[in-house]
Amino acid sequence: MIDHEEYIVSQLKEGNESAYRYLFDKYYVRLCRVAKLYTKDSYVSENLVGDLIFYLWENRESMHIHTSLSSYLFTSIRNRCLNYLQQSSVMYESRFPLASTDMFEDISIESDSPLGIIIEKELELKMNDSIEHLPVECRNVFKLSRYENLSYDEIAERMGISVNTVRYHIKNALSSLRANLKEYLILFF
Repeated sequence: MIDHEEYIVSQLKEGNESAYRYLFDKYYVRLCRVAKLYTKDSYVSENLVGDLIFYLWENRESMHIHTSLSSYLFTSIRNRCLNYLQQSSVMYESRFPLASTDMFEDISIESDSPLGIIIEKELELKMNDSIEHLPVECRNVFKLSRYENLSYDEIAERMGISVNTVRYHIKNALSSLRANLKEYLILFF
């Protein structure tokens, strides 16, 4: 670590607010730019950087930096961004069951009203159309999985492809269907 950075870290550990201010002034904007490369969202990026800088202040006494300060900060913000993206993905998957592999098990409109019946038929047509517009191998894998309830291993064996290729096709099919059926998600959730 550079002598100047060691001094800043030591001053942070001692609770020197001007060292904290220096850290904020010198790194905040650059850390936000890096965070935005990962999150693609200015607001989220600013919050993640703010949280990191606040965390450093709150944990200053137990802080152990073995690399340069800038390297430590940029690695920390990268890790926070990756954690945020991973959590966002998990939250999305849990909030929208259509993203799961059991996506077509029990989709039904609870109401027997004429509107409910129309929406259900429209959804079924749109879903079938979306499935038919998938690339041939992707469509075949998806149909074997959903309509014949075959496992990934069984599909791989039947089609003469690897299990990873089956996973790839299922992932792409679900992604495509989510995109094509997104206007119907609001009706169900």
